Amino acid sequence: MKRYHIIFKGRVQGVGFRYTSKRIADRYGLTGTVKNLYDGNVECFIQGEEKDIDEFIEELNNQSYIRIESMDKSEVDIKDNESSYNIIG
Repeated sequence: MKRYHIIFKGRVQGVGFRYTSKRIADRYGLTGTVKNLYDGNVECFIQGEEKDIDEFIEELNNQSYIRIESMDKSEVDIKDNESSYNIIG
């Protein structure tokens, strides 16, 4: 089990990024949060099995309207009581 804090940069707002990420996260049984930032980037906390997180990121990269130009990804502490993936804001 891993948990990451990821800042997605590129064309990630106004293209359904948060809702797409929720759909993908739910399919893989991942937990966490996603929200738009004021600077045009998207912040995501994602938790689950490493291979599922990798698939989550890969699927986001393969969406037609989303264009991830870069991402800052760092491992953070696991939240034991988290049970779902939620859109904030």
